[in-house]
Amino acid sequence: MHKVDYKFPDFMNSASFWMKDIVNAKKTILSTDEIKKFNTNLKLKITSLYDLDKAEDTIYSKILIDHIQSYKLPMNDMYDANGELLHHDYLKKIISNTNLEGIKDFTTIKYGMSIRKTSVRSFPVDTQVFSSIEHSKINNFDRFQETGCFPFEPVLILHQSSDKRWYFVNLYNYFGWVKTDDIALATDKKQIFDYAISKDFLMIVAKEATLILNEENASPITIKCGMGTRLCCLKQPDPNLVQDYIVKFPTRDSRGNLLFKTGVISKNKNVIKGNLPYTRYNIINQALKFIGTPYDWGDEFSGKDCSSLILTIYKCFGILLPRNAEQQENSFVNDANSLVFNKDDTLNKRYSKMDKLKPGATIFMQGHVMMYLGKYKDTHYMVHSFSQYGVKKGSSYETRTALLVAISTVDLATTSGIPYIQKFTSAVHYQ
Repeated sequence: MHKVDYKFPDFMNSASFWMKDIVNAKKTILSTDEIKKFNTNLKLKITSLYDLDKAEDTIYSKILIDHIQSYKLPMNDMYDANGELLHHDYLKKIISNTNLEGIKDFTTIKYGMSIRKTSVRSFPVDTQVFSSIEHSKINNFDRFQETGCFPFEPVLILHQSSDKRWYFVNLYNYFGWVKTDDIALATDKKQIFDYAISKDFLMIVAKEATLILNEENASPITIKCGMGTRLCCLKQPDPNLVQDYIVKFPTRDSRGNLLFKTGVISKNKNVIKGNLPYTRYNIINQALKFIGTPYDWGDEFSGKDCSSLILTIYKCFGILLPRNAEQQENSFVNDANSLVFNKDDTLNKRYSKMDKLKPGATIFMQGHVMMYLGKYKDTHYMVHSFSQYGVKKGSSYETRTALLVAISTVDLATTSGIPYIQKFTSAVHYQ
């Protein structure tokens, strides 16, 4: 694992430390109903967020083709995981596998559910693709990786690849290719949305959790889940007297069709009933659980990139944010809950604007998003998943590799030597 060559005291990794001077740190910011309203309003502002349960039954061919072709093959040389140049013929096969000739004038939408965490790809191929030999050695920047799909998420199935190994799907905040083996095909819309929007559910609040699902007269099933995973919970006669949760979970039958099973998982601190209460303390506490987690472009492995970190934290509260940093920033541009950093702001003016932020606010700069922690000894701090930063050596700056989630000051130098704070464009309180 990578590390940064600076070290802050361990007490900074505690939410209690950042909350000690915050009034009402454990007061609810938004109620359950207010969060529902928040999500509804966000979908009206951001075109990349979708009400999947309200989708039409068919999709017009031009719209579908436009979605598939929105992913373009890179014009520059690309390399595989061994640093070998990818030839043009191979890239042509990838495009051929998108099966555009198989798209009819109108495609009937099918419905499915992810049965495990899976990758969402730009193209129907799992070969890792890198923009340089150096990146192929680092292995964190697969350019065909778009994002990750949480376990037990509903998806709209819009198309299938020529080799039948990939579905082109619509998630609540993304389009892309996922492996067919990771998706269970539903009989209809109702089957997946009765599950997905059930009022009785469990939420994974640990950074990662391994669920052991015990079925009657069957071997236990192990499912790895990350923070923000939602799992349907069945009502129990008297939950106060029971040490286990009875859950309903999706699997695939031998034909790939959706099959719900019932199992039992033990009650533990990694899982709670319903969403986590939306408080400042909880926002920071969830964020700090990721300290030291590897940077991972598009959540391909077990790490987080910058915007996925933010999305995952807020998902614990039932807040459904867009996937990418730019979309997350645009969700509240010129809103009363946002703060804008102008290009001509002096450094002192930027510091004074930082003083107006509350812990848990998201801070944006071009291509990057961070979370504000607070102020300590006249210095502002943030937590973020980042790949590089700069360290002054003589009259210039050396590039240092981070590739992890870490705390830093807002004055951390970029690789060009410009402090992060001087590149901030806005900050948002999601409320």
